[in-house]
Amino acid sequence: MSPQNDGSASPLPEELDRALRRATDRTLAALVSLRRAVREHVQSERDGGATLPQIELDLRELISIAHEKSARVNGGDGEHQALASQMIKWSEGFFNQND
Repeated sequence: MSPQNDGSASPLPEELDRALRRATDRTLAALVSLRRAVREHVQSERDGGATLPQIELDLRELISIAHEKSARVNGGDGEHQALASQMIKWSEGFFNQND
């Protein structure tokens, strides 16, 4: 913290710390929710007779649609490919799980 002219500490670092914690908590919660949704989708499709390539194709289509909508609203964020790759990795692991 940098001192202000009157010798007291600036509140900015504490505000930044709280904002970062809130953003991190929201991000982690969103990733956990996404992972859970992918797991449920993959296992439901697998149990219905879908193959892993079919499931992955469906996921890629969903990811593409979501990315297009996000890009229109937010201008895109450049993290689309990394998230898509992670979802496909999750799908393979979930497909091969024996519940």
